[in-house]
Amino acid sequence: MVPPSTLPAPLNLPIREANQAFFFKYAFTLGKAYATFYKTGVKNIYHNFVASRHIQTLIDEKYQSSISSAAKAGGISRADFQLLTRNRHDVKRVPLFALVFMICGEFTPLVVLAISSVVPWTCRIPKQINADRLKLEERRKTSFRNLTMKTPVAGTGVQGLQRMQLLHISWSLGLSSSMWDYIGGRFPGLPNGILKRKVARRVEYLELDDRLIKKDGGVKAMEEEELKMACVERGIDVMGRDVHMLRMQMNAWLRSSEKVSVETLLLTRPAAWPSIPKML
Repeated sequence: MVPPSTLPAPLNLPIREANQAFFFKYAFTLGKAYATFYKTGVKNIYHNFVASRHIQTLIDEKYQSSISSAAKAGGISRADFQLLTRNRHDVKRVPLFALVFMICGEFTPLVVLAISSVVPWTCRIPKQINADRLKLEERRKTSFRNLTMKTPVAGTGVQGLQRMQLLHISWSLGLSSSMWDYIGGRFPGLPNGILKRKVARRVEYLELDDRLIKKDGGVKAMEEEELKMACVERGIDVMGRDVHMLRMQMNAWLRSSEKVSVETLLLTRPAAWPSIPKML
């Protein structure tokens, strides 16, 4: 199982009593609850950093620093893989997030909704996570409506994808800031070279993660939040869907990925995958 320390800690907010004024007692208690949450999140980042060292050392010494080689050889579990991946994601964001927290203090929960990408995963509040997922799903729906190109033929690979296909994958998975949608005039989005690198990295990541999910017990072995995160990473909508439906969708993805490439799945709606979701 992926270590719980890689996920946000439970956020326990105080209940506001009837007729209780927001300032000052309740506001102080609320701010204290958020401060405790963020403090726990940062502690977990340090814990994950320490825990990931021996895994990284093993990969460095036995697999020439290649996570891909270690995963394909069965040298690491999905828990190891996700610990390394999430630790790298979070550690890079600690300095900027710490600066935001120092400046904004108790107003940080309001500010992070606008600058979500700078927040480590362990420090993301539920409202922020749900808002991000909702925006991503709306963005994906719009992108699918505008995507008129046929899916690539077998063997095309990321390097052979057209710009509109690269943009769709980037938009639907949130690989780049929406700010780029307004830059570039008639040709919005990141330059092709950067797009291809981002998409290629995500495709490689998903291929490895798919392999490790199957190896470590499949979809049934995944906890609810892990399942939701895996679905989001694959462009599967999660908002308003129960766990049973998400397991069906995830199983359909894993079966389909054995028949077509990951990039083809990302360019296709789930209803058109080779293996459609079925009742478990």
